[in-house]
Amino acid sequence: MDAMIPTQVPEARFVLAYQQSNITRNVSQHLLSLSYSDYLTGQADSLEVELEDTEGKWRDTWYPGHGDSLTVSIGWEGGPLRVLGRFEIDEVELNCPPSTITIHALATGIKAALRTTEHHAYENTTLDAVAQQIAARQGLELIGSIEPIKLDRLTQQESDLTFLRNLAAEYDYAFKVIGDRMVFHAISELVKGAPVATLVLQDLSSVNLRDQIKSVPQAIEVKHKEPAKKKLIAYKVENGETVAVPSSVSKATTSGDTKKSRKRSASAEESKAKAKAELAKANRERTTGSWGAMGRPNLLSGNVVTLVAAGKLGGNYLITSSQHRMTRSGYTVDKSVCRISAPSITLAQENTKSDLALTTYGIQHEVVA
Repeated sequence: MDAMIPTQVPEARFVLAYQQSNITRNVSQHLLSLSYSDYLTGQADSLEVELEDTEGKWRDTWYPGHGDSLTVSIGWEGGPLRVLGRFEIDEVELNCPPSTITIHALATGIKAALRTTEHHAYENTTLDAVAQQIAARQGLELIGSIEPIKLDRLTQQESDLTFLRNLAAEYDYAFKVIGDRMVFHAISELVKGAPVATLVLQDLSSVNLRDQIKSVPQAIEVKHKEPAKKKLIAYKVENGETVAVPSSVSKATTSGDTKKSRKRSASAEESKAKAKAELAKANRERTTGSWGAMGRPNLLSGNVVTLVAAGKLGGNYLITSSQHRMTRSGYTVDKSVCRISAPSITLAQENTKSDLALTTYGIQHEVVA
């Protein structure tokens, strides 16, 4: 009888630096949990480090200073680690009993200037030109794929951060600031990315998927007023085509297949772009949900994963947010997702798992040994 070979349990690994000094060894013996949350758009990534503090070191001699930062990398023993970025310490939380300290930190890059109210008018410009202008004003590198959508006039009476967040949402772009980079990337391009992983339904935990059957529109209609003709013109996007339709004078209710947007635009170009954005968002919102899985550093927002062995709910899903969590029990990841394509893979493909190099919004995360 052959001797039984013990199965080696994989061990999660992290590297934590404080003010560019590696403190992993000091932290490891006190660490209760390390949680990293990242978001597709509109919200800064965050880091939480929960530490046991019965000796009182973390609330006294090891207490972090104002403006100090943390840098974190995660992965598995024996493999490369993925650098998740630098985070500025935002808050320190004490809980007793038991005596624990939780350090809350936010991704660096959101400076006071980004939150300062600005007053600007943008005329006869394009969406990409507006993003470029604000990035230059803030001293940030613009990252992303932006269509040159013609904009007749935009008025800004809010901070650059709020203005761009709202603009991105209106035209279906992902937006956030990461370090010295401003991400403004078309979600329509992100969904075309190759899946970074194939996941089997039975291997997931806490699965929740919701598929709307009735309320998903087949078309989106928006309107704009044409000054020369003094007419209100409606544009409808259906099956990828944009067409002008007569404005309703009867004020009849919207059909079940067409969603009428209340957003008004100054030009036909803006109307068409907004209609396409509304329809794309409506389609992504049809099948949404969340699930937990064993931790993998490439399961980050903006990336696509394939879900198999899930029947009609299988297919390719876009990760809209993720939370990576390391504890003394192991490494897990929870994700919020939306489906971008229905199942189209074979049984043979279901047994093949891919782990491709990833980019998040076109930004390659650094990998360290």
